[in-house]
Order: sequence, then C-alpha cells, then structure tokens
Amino acid sequence: MTQVDVTPLEHEHEHAHRRAGIAMLITASVLWSLSGLAVKLAQMDSLAFAMWRSLAGAVALAIAIPLAPGRWPRAKWMVPTVVVYTAVVSLLLAAMTLGTAARGILLQYTGPVFCALFAWIFQRRRIGKHTAIALIVAGIGITVMILGSPAGGGWVGPTCGLLSGVAFGGLILLLEKVNRADGEDVNAIAVTFLNNAGAAVILVIICLAAHVPIPGSGKQMAIVTVTGVVQLAIPYALFQMALKRVEPVDASLLILLEPVLNPIWVAMAVGERPDWATIVGGAAILTAMVIDAMKPEDRAPAS
Repeated sequence: MTQVDVTPLEHEHEHAHRRAGIAMLITASVLWSLSGLAVKLAQMDSLAFAMWRSLAGAVALAIAIPLAPGRWPRAKWMVPTVVVYTAVVSLLLAAMTLGTAARGILLQYTGPVFCALFAWIFQRRRIGKHTAIALIVAGIGITVMILGSPAGGGWVGPTCGLLSGVAFGGLILLLEKVNRADGEDVNAIAVTFLNNAGAAVILVIICLAAHVPIPGSGKQMAIVTVTGVVQLAIPYALFQMALKRVEPVDASLLILLEPVLNPIWVAMAVGERPDWATIVGGAAILTAMVIDAMKPEDRAPAS
C-alpha cells in the first residue's frame, strides 16, 4: 500500500485546528477562574449563590444543547451524578465564601487524585507509578493546607474545599459511567445542563428548608446571573469543543490555569492574599496534577 503524504496545506490546517483548541482551553480556564472573584463581590449566601448560578448556567446551556451531537443520558447514572455535582459546586462555593478563594479552588483540584483512589478501591483499577507519586505529593499539599489553617474557625472553609475535591473525584467516575452507558455517544452539553438544572432544584429546596434568603439585591442577582452564563456555561461549551482539537494531556495541563488565576483576580479586586500554607500546599497540589496529567497512558489523541 502506498503511503499518502500529507500536503503542507493539510499540515497547516491541522496546526490551525490545534491552535484554535488551545485558545479555547485558555479562554475556558480564564472564565472558570472568575468564580472566586464573583463570590467575593456578590457577598451572598453560598447556597443561594450556587442555586442562582446553576439556574443561569442551565438556561444558557439549554440553548446550546442542539449544537452538540449525541443522545440524552440515561437516568440510571444521571440521577446520582446530579446529586454529587450539587455537592461539588456547593462545597466549593462555601469554601471560597468561608475561607480564601485560593485555598478553596486548590483543594477542589485534588479531585483527579481522589478519582484514582476511588477507582482503585471500588473498581480494582491499578494505580500506576505516576498516579501513586501524584497521590503522595497531593496528600502532602492537603496536609500542609489543612494544618496551616488559621485558628478560630478557620477549619470550616478548608474542610469544605477538601470535601469538594473528594466529591469531584466521585463525579469524574460517575460522568464516565454516564458517557459510556450502552456504548452510545452522549450529548455532553445535555449532561451539564441536567447537572445544573438538577442542582438548582436541589439547592432551592435546601435553601427553603434552611430558611436561607434566596432573592438577593439587584447587584447580587446581576453578578450571579452573569457568573452562571460567563463563568459556567460558555467555558464548558468551549472545553467540549477544544477536546476535539487538543490531546487530553495538553487539556489537563492548560486547565491548571484556573487555580493559578483564581486567587490572582481576588487579590487584585479585594486584596485577599493567600497565606504561606496555601502557597506551599497549593504548589504541591498543582505539581501533583502535572505529574498525573503527564502519565504515559494519557498520551493518546482525543476521540
């Protein structure tokens, strides 16, 4: 069989395709990183903020569903996914509200290592050398951040951040089940729409039961609505499109811009500075994520 040479035009088209994907990932990471800034500016109860953000995001995502291919997800795995997703976003926003934005977002980024741990415990998946090193390094980072929390009630925020990371690890495994159920392609935007719509319903019930004030001021409602669209819906759509153009390892590394930029925006806007434990522990967690993303088995083209 004669090998068909790739023309310079096709080669340039492939590079342009990849560059567009990288630009999408960078844009998505920058938009995702605005969550801490929005939380600090809104000064709203974290549960109410999470509810309104999810609702605004769900409305925006509903418009985009026809643009993505695939069937609607099955309820069997979608229902527990919605519950765990609600826990992830609620705990993260609580962590950033009750503590520093830097500590909250960095602890949530431990999700992939918790995912590997859960896969080993519940699915008997082997933990490779890179992942094992990442688990150890992330564990050191978590320990530094938790033990370095300031006294006087400073444990609540970091604990919420850590639990958000644990829930995020479980969410990754559940999303894998949703995407692989029955061997059919699932509409990724529909999954995110259902997660956010379901989270809004669950959170409004919790807010009513806990007597949390749901309506906010005009300024608060404007911030949370824009956040739902700009910080949640748009970057997720960009991320899904980018995965068709960029290899998973590159995507894994580029989205690490989010936990780096998140505390920078907050520091610039409201003067909140990460303490030494957050800087040291966060550096360890980011290092762990890079180690895990660079493992050889991830070096495969995106399907």
